[in-house]
Amino acid sequence: MDRKLGVAVCGAGWCATQHIAAFQRNPHTDVRWIVVRDADRARAALAKSGLSVPEARITTHYDEVLGASDVDIIAIATPNHLHADQAVAAAQARKHFVLEKPTGLDEAELVRIRDAVRQSGVRTIVSFVLRFNPFLKFARWLRADGWLGDIRFARTQYLSNVTDWYSGWDWVRTRESGRSHLLAAGCHALDALRWCSGLEPIAVSALHARFTDGYEWPTSIVANMTLEGSALGHVTSSTDFMLPYTFLVELMGSRATLRQDLIQWLDTPVDIEKLVAANPFADVQLAAATDSAGRPAIRIICTMPESADVVHHPFQPLDDELVTCVLEDRETSTSVFDAQKTMEVCLAADRSAELGGKPVALPLIPD
Repeated sequence: MDRKLGVAVCGAGWCATQHIAAFQRNPHTDVRWIVVRDADRARAALAKSGLSVPEARITTHYDEVLGASDVDIIAIATPNHLHADQAVAAAQARKHFVLEKPTGLDEAELVRIRDAVRQSGVRTIVSFVLRFNPFLKFARWLRADGWLGDIRFARTQYLSNVTDWYSGWDWVRTRESGRSHLLAAGCHALDALRWCSGLEPIAVSALHARFTDGYEWPTSIVANMTLEGSALGHVTSSTDFMLPYTFLVELMGSRATLRQDLIQWLDTPVDIEKLVAANPFADVQLAAATDSAGRPAIRIICTMPESADVVHHPFQPLDDELVTCVLEDRETSTSVFDAQKTMEVCLAADRSAELGGKPVALPLIPD
């Protein structure tokens, strides 16, 4: 192309500022519009984040960017209940878009997004940014390259304690916008389970509870899943725990097991020299170690998905992938079509919990 792609960013919160910074660093894009509810508050938020976007127009009307000829990509980082309508409108306006999770809050919203994108043919990417975290990339590769053998059990956990300190507290706590902990936050854990294990859930049974004051929805949920190939899966998603934000990944295979940053085995040791030689990630190091009982293991050393502050999450490669796929006219790895599968598991788990743990079969939405 002989011109840069124009970007409009909807929102001025944590996630929006990270998208602005990422698109500013991409050599193929210019941030030309920012859509907000309050222009003065948006300017203050940008200044607080250390961002300068002097050439971008600030508007309070989403329709302006939908009709703007200088906008090719829209980044939607607004409260959850606005995502579906804004995504559908972007697709209908032939704008490519990055969409913050959750994509839709119910099956009807997911279908509307899917159908609008199919009809328009625009490129999309959903902000499951932890797929670009070095540890999760390595975990997925470790499984896909056969080091763990066949996966028999996968477990992920998203544990936190979010209250009124969070800038989005006023809307995330509500049933209208936050809806559930899986939809508001724990969908990252479900997505990681799908992505790292390579297995799709085919049924889910869940139970939930409410502990933290202020929320209009249950604040803890545990979900057990039957996965493809007779494997089992488990996700814990909660904002009730008195501990620092924790994101856990475990993959238990027929050859070896990954338990967060430790690779363990039973009979046949994992050859660390061969694993080091095969490791394709420069930002992941491996070291000989021992477990708590003194048995040999391998330690994974890299940036872990351990911070609830979004500035520690890799927005840059996410937005870069969308730009590349727009320029090359191909699908992204985390399109709305792929993300729909994660969202369906969230909805099925919430439905099962409402039914007292009754299993719910997947998928929810016929193709």
